Amino acid sequence: MKNKKEDSILQTVIKGPSHGYTDNYSIREMWNEIANEHNGESRISHNSGYELEIQTVKIPYKKWIFTITISDTRPLKISTAGFPLQEFELLISWEDFIERIIKKFGKPEIELGNPDFDKKYLIKSDRPELVVNIFTPEVQKIFLKNNIYSFSYQTKRECEKAEILSVISRKVEDKELVKEMIKAHQLIIDNLEALKVFK
Repeated sequence: MKNKKEDSILQTVIKGPSHGYTDNYSIREMWNEIANEHNGESRISHNSGYELEIQTVKIPYKKWIFTITISDTRPLKISTAGFPLQEFELLISWEDFIERIIKKFGKPEIELGNPDFDKKYLIKSDRPELVVNIFTPEVQKIFLKNNIYSFSYQTKRECEKAEILSVISRKVEDKELVKEMIKAHQLIIDNLEALKVFK
């Protein structure tokens, strides 16, 4: 069971960077195109005061649904929920952001053998032997190319659910970046399924 310090770190990482207000109205059409190309759906909602716009895109993949959300004040997030078959936790984030905090746990760093990836990202997991088979070179390449902020896999034992979550930079106007992130999540889910971690 994670202690409060670990929970606090995880919440900080998955919340993601935010640097003020960004108007996403101008890229609505991009999200509609992405939804249509992946046989999904796109929806727009607003906060109670109607000042902030929240874009949500749901994309089916096999038996799962990818949920992409972005708002005027929060980063883009891609999440997927499923059923955990094993105990497993994974957190990957920019090394310069949480390096000193993670090292306080006194555990050796997990490395994947890619110097560029290992230098940029700090990896924390209770099952290090699984990580190299989940974050394959193809997945690593997508994360490095698009400067992805963080990734997490959480097992929520109390409700028998596992959640996969990636956080990207707050302002995303590149359609190809989003498509590559969708591809990365497809690859990660396929790997988790093959390892009998997630279904």
